[in-house]
Amino acid sequence: MHRCIERTLLIDADDTLWENNIYYLQCTARFQDHMEALGYEREAVRAALDICEHEMIRRHGYGPAGYIAALGIVYERLLGERNLKAEPEDIALVRSFGEMLLTPPIVLRPGVQATLKSLNPNSHLVVVTKGDEETQRSKLDRSGLSPLFDAVYIVPEKDAVTYRRIVNELDVDPEETWMVGNSPKSDINPAVEAGLGAILVPHSHTWTAEHEEIANPELVTTLHCFSDLLGFFGVDALP
Repeated sequence: MHRCIERTLLIDADDTLWENNIYYLQCTARFQDHMEALGYEREAVRAALDICEHEMIRRHGYGPAGYIAALGIVYERLLGERNLKAEPEDIALVRSFGEMLLTPPIVLRPGVQATLKSLNPNSHLVVVTKGDEETQRSKLDRSGLSPLFDAVYIVPEKDAVTYRRIVNELDVDPEETWMVGNSPKSDINPAVEAGLGAILVPHSHTWTAEHEEIANPELVTTLHCFSDLLGFFGVDALP
């Protein structure tokens, strides 16, 4: 079928196309439960995990590997503060709390599949996501959405330089290109800096590290849900 392309949409994956951070929150809660049973304050455990997780991002990049490593490291650190030794089997146990993140359930956000199918005939659709290649490719493959996209970019960081590079590689017009996502820090602000359109689709459980004040709110469109993209671009929903 001939496609008459009117626009390019760069679309975030985690917490835009499918659920993601809720699984990290579940794993964190399980770790907090475990540590609370050992006499540690839940908030102190969460704070220590947040710090270590950011350390692991610098070492491992975004994705589950760094988070799982952080679980074991924080366990050792907290016990060490009480001059207690962390046994290997106990470290393995707390690390196991995060193993489901390696192959998490794929639960699409409301309206995603139908909206992409309706946009596909006249939109150049491109996934732009952070994370490790294997995990993100697996999520996309298991989501069933892969055939609807024209290209996939799995990048170590989302910034204005990255967005400009993608636009140049795709050879598309920045004025007819929009970034769609839930993260002000990674999706919205750098896209605006790169001269692209920016569409925020908020998620109530967006990772706190992705929170950031929107730098140029007058240049950003906020939609209630993913399916509102159709009305914004004047595209009819396909039956």
